[in-house]
Amino acid sequence: MNCGLFIVLLCVFGVYGSNSKRIQVCDEHSSVDISTGIPMKNGDIYYKDYYYSRDEYYIDENGKERGCICSKITCIRKCCPFGFGYNIKKKSCDNVREAFKPPVWDIISYRVLEDVNATSLFHFIPGKMNCTAPKTRRIPISPAADLYHLRMDGKLFIMISGNIPPWLILGPENYCIDTFVHEDSSGERTTQLDALICFAEKQEENHYVLSFTCMIISCVFILATCAVYAWLPELRNLHGRVLMAYLLCLFVAFAFMATMQIMLTIDNISSNACAVLTFIIYYWLLVAFFWLNVMCFDIWWTFSGKRGMSLEKLSIRARFLAYSAYAFSIPTALTILLAALEFSGLPSHPLLPMIRQQGCFIYGTSKLIYLYGPIVVLCVANLIFFVLTAVKITQIKRQTSVLKSKESSMHDQHRNDKQRFLLYVKLFAVMGINWILEVLSAIYPDPNEFWRFTDAYNVLIGVIIFIIFVCKRKIFRLIKKRIKETYHRSTNDEEMKRFGNTKRNGQRTFNQTSRSDTIRTTVGIDTNSIKSSTQL
Repeated sequence: MNCGLFIVLLCVFGVYGSNSKRIQVCDEHSSVDISTGIPMKNGDIYYKDYYYSRDEYYIDENGKERGCICSKITCIRKCCPFGFGYNIKKKSCDNVREAFKPPVWDIISYRVLEDVNATSLFHFIPGKMNCTAPKTRRIPISPAADLYHLRMDGKLFIMISGNIPPWLILGPENYCIDTFVHEDSSGERTTQLDALICFAEKQEENHYVLSFTCMIISCVFILATCAVYAWLPELRNLHGRVLMAYLLCLFVAFAFMATMQIMLTIDNISSNACAVLTFIIYYWLLVAFFWLNVMCFDIWWTFSGKRGMSLEKLSIRARFLAYSAYAFSIPTALTILLAALEFSGLPSHPLLPMIRQQGCFIYGTSKLIYLYGPIVVLCVANLIFFVLTAVKITQIKRQTSVLKSKESSMHDQHRNDKQRFLLYVKLFAVMGINWILEVLSAIYPDPNEFWRFTDAYNVLIGVIIFIIFVCKRKIFRLIKKRIKETYHRSTNDEEMKRFGNTKRNGQRTFNQTSRSDTIRTTVGIDTNSIKSSTQL
């Protein structure tokens, strides 16, 4: 009985639910009539190459299904309904005869798409947007912008000369595009394609302040690490020199990057200055990554068992010079290529750097090609060196007992090389995480929370490097030993100085006595001679 009643109620509510109107999930302007579409068995409706699920359409007052088109294609705001244009002086919509056909630019080729109607790519919603962000207002872009166009992804690209960066990209929620009507004093009307944008009166650059502060702190710890390795004689071997070269290059790159961000913060930088700083940062970043590649190669060579070959026969200085030639030559060639393409005068192309057109540093496709491309190759090579080294360490580990019993010195050398390998792995992991964060920040540049995270990690780079290479018992023992030697040397120098002064004083007294005796003897001889001559 109860079961039958439940089935009846279920059928009643099912019929009632099927005949009731669906909850409206979008408004009239952001939806299209899909009542002529093909209904599916699962309740979906197929209309003009799109499937509208149950939660993507609703039934209006006239009993027709309306699909939320904005969930299928990009919706863009048109300041006025179709057939009307926006009168900038009256701030109202006027009738216009011109057809609304804004050109659409391709993101990759930077060219206008031929025979493409914007109304077929986008759904235009009539009405101006609401600028809800603080300190923003609606302004037309035509007086200030040198170039603006509608991109195929629905975003509006605006080029403003004299601004750093000189471009602005706005999403569909921050602009409305339309045919603008202008009237002169005589009442004559002219029309042109224009847009209203949500413009912030003062751009927030707090992430720049946080970023360059973090980089300066990181630079301090990097310099501290270099200072320790330069001060301790035991660490001034080939491995220590390579590490110091890597850290100094990283320090220069971070220092110039902080300088660029400081200049951006105080709004005191030109496009040419941005280009120069970009070349400097680009060069030293690449050199730092090539020195990291040298470190990975050197540790692989140490474990590869190729001792006695040509590279091993070279002195420490000669090997360091050979590594330097490799680490500096290729970045130099890549930087020259980057500068030559930038100032070549070729028309805009996605394969060109376009540093001065895009703002400070490299953006978009050019960043992927010229910066991330070489870094990816180096990271893959480093991973290969690490894998080969790990395999060799595993093979040598089987011989550890023999090494312990027969050649303890060789075992100690192997242990030191293994510790150095682990240090390089940690360093590679630290820089690898930083590189991954840089890629993510390039893909998702908008969220400020992510910027804060990456900026905080920039501090951790210098701190982690300092912890990995300095905060160890071995380094502390060497520092303590160095301090004692310095103290003893200074004490010995003072004792030698006092002994030298005492010796010089005694010698001075002896010399004065000798001179007095000599004078006295000489004077006596002269007197006797005189007496003798007088007697004669």
